[in-house]
Amino acid sequence: MKIRFWGVRGSLPTPPSNAQYTDKLRNILSKAAVSDISTPVSREAFIKNLPEIERMNVGGNTACLEVRADNKLIIFDMGSGIVRLGNYLNEYEQNGKNLDIRIFLTHTHWDHIHGFPFFKPAFLPQNTLTFYSPHPNLQERLEYQQDFRFFPISLSHMASKKVFVQLEKNSEIKIGNIKIKNILQYHPGDSFGYRVTYKGKSFVYATDSEYKNLTSDFVTRHAEFIKNTDLLVFDAQYTLEEAIHKEDWGHSSAMQGVDFAILSKVKNLALFHHEPDNDDYRIHGMLKRAIEYRRANYPESKLNIFLAHEDLIINL
Repeated sequence: MKIRFWGVRGSLPTPPSNAQYTDKLRNILSKAAVSDISTPVSREAFIKNLPEIERMNVGGNTACLEVRADNKLIIFDMGSGIVRLGNYLNEYEQNGKNLDIRIFLTHTHWDHIHGFPFFKPAFLPQNTLTFYSPHPNLQERLEYQQDFRFFPISLSHMASKKVFVQLEKNSEIKIGNIKIKNILQYHPGDSFGYRVTYKGKSFVYATDSEYKNLTSDFVTRHAEFIKNTDLLVFDAQYTLEEAIHKEDWGHSSAMQGVDFAILSKVKNLALFHHEPDNDDYRIHGMLKRAIEYRRANYPESKLNIFLAHEDLIINL
């Protein structure tokens, strides 16, 4: 199973500002001033050895993940990251083929659907797009986003075949040999997490969820859902302090992700749905604090914690 991140931001797309670019450039030049970068080989080595924070961007596109397993293409959420995914499919995989694309939606807040009107495979009649969500009236919700009052091209004018499947809450379905289970999460308007299992490997996509009412039943239900998973993609938009102050906004913190991951014996924790007001340095700082929190509170744990960033590929 291969997982690729096309969009990792929360709330709205966030391109880097000129000031943020200049900050990174300044730090890179400071390192270059005391390094040998006189040849193409030495420059490549210099770039390769830069810290991740300076070698790449976290990314400014909103939520979209691609999963490949059992010769199936499955997409989770349609934030602005799906535009780049669509461009990739159009350039490298379409080639006159009939693409069968499965799309699972956590919910229909703007940042999780606003990339779809620009998803090029949706405009080709040979392609089939199947949408899955426990939310009712999914077709109506997407049609409303593309009403002529808000967007010039209606959903019906996108020539692909579209199929809408309403899932039962807290149920499991199979697509080929892939099992996909959903769980109701606490979020304004409801959101659903997904657990994907294939050939003994699993990952959980648990974004846009708030963990404020930590009753025994609530904790047990979520802990069981992510138990022993190989990868947990977790909403870490806020610091712990922000999560307290922004009660009922529907998001969580990295520290809560660490607590749940260790309780459930998760192997890898990807921090996701990054706050749009935070630049890369602040986001990396939140990662550092999450790692320190794990070391201080769970010194025996081997949980691997890292940032979800655009173009990150994980093979399970």
